[in-house]
Amino acid sequence: DSSLSAAARCPRAMPKRKRRPWLSEDAANAANANASSKASARRERERAFREAHPERFNDEETDDEKNARRDARAGEARAHGDARDGSALGSFLDVGAPRERRRGGHGRRARDDAGTTDPTTLPTHAPCQTRDDIDAQEFERRRARVEAVTREIGTCARHKQLARACEMFVNLVSREGLVPSPYTYASLLNAYVNTGTMDGAEALMERMRDVGCAPNVVAYTTMLKGYMLVANVDAAWRTLNGMMHNRMSPDSRAVNTYIRVCVRCGNLQMARRAFDRMRDWDVVPDATTHKLIGRLLAQGLKRDELKALIKRTVKGEHLRWTKDPSSGPCQFWRAGKCERGVNCRFYHDDSIVQSDARVREIESNDTLASMYVNHAHASAISGDVKQSKKSLRKAAEYLTENVTAEALTVGGLKDKDERAELFRQTNRDELKLEMRRIEDFVERLMSGKQQPPKLDEHLSRSLIFSSRLFEEVPERGAKMSSEEVDALRDNLYAALKDTMGLNDDSDGSVKRAIRKVIAKDGTIRFDRMFGRSKKEKRELNVEVAAGNGDWAVAQAKTDASADWISLELRHDRVYSIFSRAVCSGASNFAAMGGDAAYIMRRYVASESVSHVFVNFPEPPHHSGDAAADNSLALLNEEFFRDIHACLRRAYTSTDAPGGLTIFSDNQRYMQALARTLAELDIFTARDDVDLASGAPANQYETIRGVRLYQGVPGPSAGHRVYEQSYFDRFWENGQHVDRYFISLVRK
Repeated sequence: DSSLSAAARCPRAMPKRKRRPWLSEDAANAANANASSKASARRERERAFREAHPERFNDEETDDEKNARRDARAGEARAHGDARDGSALGSFLDVGAPRERRRGGHGRRARDDAGTTDPTTLPTHAPCQTRDDIDAQEFERRRARVEAVTREIGTCARHKQLARACEMFVNLVSREGLVPSPYTYASLLNAYVNTGTMDGAEALMERMRDVGCAPNVVAYTTMLKGYMLVANVDAAWRTLNGMMHNRMSPDSRAVNTYIRVCVRCGNLQMARRAFDRMRDWDVVPDATTHKLIGRLLAQGLKRDELKALIKRTVKGEHLRWTKDPSSGPCQFWRAGKCERGVNCRFYHDDSIVQSDARVREIESNDTLASMYVNHAHASAISGDVKQSKKSLRKAAEYLTENVTAEALTVGGLKDKDERAELFRQTNRDELKLEMRRIEDFVERLMSGKQQPPKLDEHLSRSLIFSSRLFEEVPERGAKMSSEEVDALRDNLYAALKDTMGLNDDSDGSVKRAIRKVIAKDGTIRFDRMFGRSKKEKRELNVEVAAGNGDWAVAQAKTDASADWISLELRHDRVYSIFSRAVCSGASNFAAMGGDAAYIMRRYVASESVSHVFVNFPEPPHHSGDAAADNSLALLNEEFFRDIHACLRRAYTSTDAPGGLTIFSDNQRYMQALARTLAELDIFTARDDVDLASGAPANQYETIRGVRLYQGVPGPSAGHRVYEQSYFDRFWENGQHVDRYFISLVRK
């Protein structure tokens, strides 16, 4: 049967409107012409609809006018009690749903609009839009309108405006009587995920099933991204398996998103499980997959396994259909460009020149360079300097030098998103910096200027708490039972073995050190962490959301009279901080991982910290949009109260009160933080603030009594030496050169 043989040759259906490789070139050209004609007709219908309803497409309308118009519509609906949309809209907007707790659990500020974002109160609708009782023109009008609203919801999702996205969805169903598509739901789901409202996202997935709109691959991948943001690897694995249970195979993007969850949590075991099952899912590992797995293997010091992975990648052993001539020729490849890459189901003839060949070469080189740098790093901190130098030489061979913007535009692949393009270029620059850092470390070891690192000592000062967000946090000062303290110590020790490469602790020295660092009440003994006497009075400075730790390492090297800690949520960054601690050889620097909101509340004793630094905090939205909402945002009233409780008090005139310094490039966000700090009234201004240049900080604005300075903070604000962090370099590359800071002390 020819139909059966064709199905056997094509096990998975190709996306709609894609050209079938088994069609002749004339048929394919005719299909393309037909598709182009349909697209032109659709644009004409959309133009006509826009002209007929200009009030719905008023580009000149300001945000305030839009908000006022929405409020007026909602108020009118509630006032008149419209049977079709007023009751449904009113019940959704006014529902008294329990308020969701913010990051950190107990005591966190609740979302003010929690009642407007409860998915269980969304209006019901038909499973899909049918053509029954409507003509073709009306069907196309409805379809075009749903697509337009879907794009608007997507914009709200990107700006983290959940309440607005929900209101648009409700209006679409209740007021306009239209049926949302699976992509409309996916856009709304993205709004829940981007704001950290994972309970709402899970409820929306259930809602989709209830109304008969089955979640698609986009929806599942969005959920995986959400679990990545809250570092919930178990829920992410259940989601990945849920796709299979719903007869939906994950694609490469879904698998890579899941592995990113594992990278953020440092869970090599779970990443291996997904990597090993990719062949069963008919997914070929791509460049992103290899980068992520290589990173995890290096963090676990699995050097032999990483080396074997690099060899398989170079040989292309992971490739399947694209290297098998029996798969049949890919017509896209024959035409000069196949966007499916290594996951295309058809043969790619290497003799055919591709329009994006240069871009793919750059991507391949960057991937192998990244894997070799990771291998060099793992070898260096393990003491194998010869292997480290060899891997660095291989990385240098693959790393593309002086990649110009013109090279990236070959084949039309230049990313229209300037932020994403900036991110890729910054990562390439960071890779070069990492190579130089490892080279310098190896040279110091070989010349005898620095002693070989003692990993056990550095691991004994590294505390890796859970990266999970939204855990219930007890009140400050609440007592932990002896069983809870023992469990905490065991978990910290297990984290070093599972995620940081602690392979040999036969004498139990690391385990004993961890037990000593955690006091009987569960708080951290920082004096024991650094091997100090309890009577020894030293400054203890903590950088929160530390990124890669560059800034804190520079401060520790400059001021050896104080102890420094970098605290970071993401495990991959925690490992970068640990690496810098090892390579610097500084005994007054340590890495800590976990949710700062949880750690500062539960594990840091009162009045134990001299200064807290926050450099380049992430705003609710990168634009500083006041309407944005983000449950993942760290800097809120409760966190500032926890910082205040941790800072040392000045009991005499000679004592220096604990300080807080926040440094950023985002003026609008810093103004908002200044207002929050002013309302709390638990900090006071610092006298004689200076800049990194040594000049007095005379340029500032006063916001309700809090000074917002312009410039780079200097020694009086706690910055011993100027050092660019990763985020500083990232935003500087993006032409964000203005800097602002707040410097306060505890009242």
